[in-house]
Amino acid sequence: MALEEYQVLVKDMVGDQDDVITAEVRDRALDEARIRYSADAPRLELADIVWPATGVFGPVPDGWTDSSVIQSVEFPVGKRPASMVFAETYRTATGWGLESEQALPGNALVRVCYQLPHVLDATADSIPRRHRLPVASFAAHLLCQQLATRFAGDRETTLGSDMSRTESRSRNYAARAKDYRAAYFAGIGQLDPALQDAVAGSAASAVTSWPRRNPRHRLVSRGGL
Repeated sequence: MALEEYQVLVKDMVGDQDDVITAEVRDRALDEARIRYSADAPRLELADIVWPATGVFGPVPDGWTDSSVIQSVEFPVGKRPASMVFAETYRTATGWGLESEQALPGNALVRVCYQLPHVLDATADSIPRRHRLPVASFAAHLLCQQLATRFAGDRETTLGSDMSRTESRSRNYAARAKDYRAAYFAGIGQLDPALQDAVAGSAASAVTSWPRRNPRHRLVSRGGL
């Protein structure tokens, strides 16, 4: 049921009178939006594990996946401020494990905070409700980009008024794609990396192009004046 809500949102956002966007294309855009959101706002999980024996090697949490990333490891659990130990994951032929920088006692309770991608399918949705519209907006951004490209390519095979209409549709979809991308980043409270790069590039250009003063135009002090 969760995925269906996003499907309806995206269909409402992307008006496609020619049925260019199929259900499969829309669902791929939604999955790309889920991946993008997972990178921008990873899902955090807390899990308690029992250290098997005194030493540096222990298990990863049951919910661990190949895409998970360690955020922090707490031991002993419950101290304030929290007591953290440095640990990394490693992979063997049989799966994943956790290696602590320092030896931990056997049967110790260890709390692991880790990142993993968000889930969005017919039965599960880990995306916070406040971010559902932004995620749908990013999917709509991808689809509008596709439509803008599609109609831009169609200009080569159209003439007269049809060509003008096709160009207009391409521009409209390109503008909507830009607006939906902006809505996504505004909705999750982050700055679009593309804008950050543009600002950094403009600043660098301004510094390198700053005019150098011609020595001939310097004021020269003259005695007696």
